[in-house]
Amino acid sequence: MRPQQEFRLDTLQGGLAGLSWRLDSAPRVLCLHGWLDNAASFVPLAPLLDRLDLVALDLPGHGHSEHRHSSTRYHFIDYLFNVDAALDALGWADCHLLGHSLGAAISAVYSAGAPERVRSIVMLDTMGPISVTAEGTTKRLRRSLFKNRRGYSRVRRFDSIEEMVKARCSVSDLSPEAARLICERAARQTGTQFEWRSDPALNWISSLVMTDEQALELASNIQAPVLTFTVTQESPWSSPAKLEERRRALAHGRHETLEGHHHFHMDAPGQIAETVQRFIIDNDHPQARDHHEQSD
Repeated sequence: MRPQQEFRLDTLQGGLAGLSWRLDSAPRVLCLHGWLDNAASFVPLAPLLDRLDLVALDLPGHGHSEHRHSSTRYHFIDYLFNVDAALDALGWADCHLLGHSLGAAISAVYSAGAPERVRSIVMLDTMGPISVTAEGTTKRLRRSLFKNRRGYSRVRRFDSIEEMVKARCSVSDLSPEAARLICERAARQTGTQFEWRSDPALNWISSLVMTDEQALELASNIQAPVLTFTVTQESPWSSPAKLEERRRALAHGRHETLEGHHHFHMDAPGQIAETVQRFIIDNDHPQARDHHEQSD
């Protein structure tokens, strides 16, 4: 069995950390976790993907990666530049992307923006970025500015990791076992107590969200083969109608619907591992490259 290893990357976009399960001469896979999770999200699945070279990032503000500077925000689009910088730091010209939730959204949009760097995409319970109609733009901006003006909430302290696990389970569908993996990596000890490592700014309201039209335009321009697994049909960020629009827009997509909950890849990794590994191996060849640099 491949050892699980900690790593750190010094990139042009700041310091990134994560976990890896390396395998020479195997398809390279960059794993991207969901909002307020971290690289440990892939710990249950990684041993089952034993023919792949896996690197799981802690996204900025999560896990052991650096926080963004206090003068900046966690805008969704900025994560694309972190992925780009991570690939450069790894020395990977291209790779496969395996993303869950926020990580799946990042994978989709990055694949549209840098098609030459993505061999295939596997999206777990998110089929592209969160998007909305244009009508709520002003209301969202006002809420974002108000929240920013109020500043950070008080940092919560816990007497044990067990308390953190209970707190995380109370606001998510994570099993205690899965929550413990996330919490142990997300915890920082201060004296005899523990607090979250994650940046409190991750909880601030996004000032601008992509429109439905923009999300569909990006999806329609993904060139890499796509495999999606959908569990959550109804959620604050999606609906059956929106999912169907995304499926139609993904020209090279294969879509599977499963029973379970949002973190199914942690609690039931065996139901997807073989399909994911076979899909990636079957599509392990570079995309056509456009050598003409484009600019506006």
